[in-house]
Amino acid sequence: MLRPSTVRLSTILLLAAAAVFAANVLAADNTRLPDGPGRKLVEEICSFCHGLARLKGQAFTRNQWENVIKGMVSEGAPVTDEEFSLILDYLEKNFGPVEEK
Repeated sequence: MLRPSTVRLSTILLLAAAAVFAANVLAADNTRLPDGPGRKLVEEICSFCHGLARLKGQAFTRNQWENVIKGMVSEGAPVTDEEFSLILDYLEKNFGPVEEK
């Protein structure tokens, strides 16, 4: 039978290993986003929970991006009203539908 101190140590080691793994996965996402107002916010806030590679190939309308961001906020993304607007503007401009000419 394992002693309580052994169980605690095992749990701590397991959590530390998971944290290192997660940090390596996030660091491996070297996706380069287009320059512009809001890029830094997207890089910092959005990548807190998922990789930025998820943005590639997206072409959502402003309304769709607004709903995506609202969903992230409801899941706990720390976004102020001002940041919300900047992120929305950035995503619409850089990951919105391609305008046909």
